[in-house]
Amino acid sequence: MKNHIFMLRKKRGIKQYDMARALNVSPSYLSKIETNNQEPTEKFKTNVAKYLKTTIDKIFNNQPVEEVFPEFSNGLSNKLWAKRRELGIKQYDIAKKLKVSTPFLSKVELGLIEPTEDFKTQAAKVFKTSKTELFLEKNK
Repeated sequence: MKNHIFMLRKKRGIKQYDMARALNVSPSYLSKIETNNQEPTEKFKTNVAKYLKTTIDKIFNNQPVEEVFPEFSNGLSNKLWAKRRELGIKQYDIAKKLKVSTPFLSKVELGLIEPTEDFKTQAAKVFKTSKTELFLEKNK
C-alpha cells in the first residue's frame, strides 16, 4: 500500500529529520516508509496520522494524492512526482537521467521552480510519455 506522507510533509514545510524525531523514529526509517520500501507498523501509522492531523485512511492508500487531498490540485504544475512514485523510481535516479541535481528536481516536483522547455522535453522522454501528460497548463 502506498502513502502520501512525503507530499503532506513537503507541502507543510516539514523536514524529514524533524518529523522523524517528533515521531521517535530514525530518518532512514521514515524515508523507507515514504518511498514504500518498508511496511509501517500500526503504531507508526497512528502516530503519523496524529502528527499530520489527518486519518490513517487518507495517508495510507493507493489513490492519487490529489484525489485524497483536493487542496493538492490547486497550484499543481506537474505530475512528475506522481509518475515517478507510480513507477517506483527513486528521485536520485531520475535526477541523474535528467542531468539535474536532486534538490532541483525536488523543487520542480513541488512546483517551486518552473522548468525549461528542454527539461520538460527530456522528462517526457525519460518517462516515455508526452509533455502535456507530465506538465499541466498554467492558468494565466
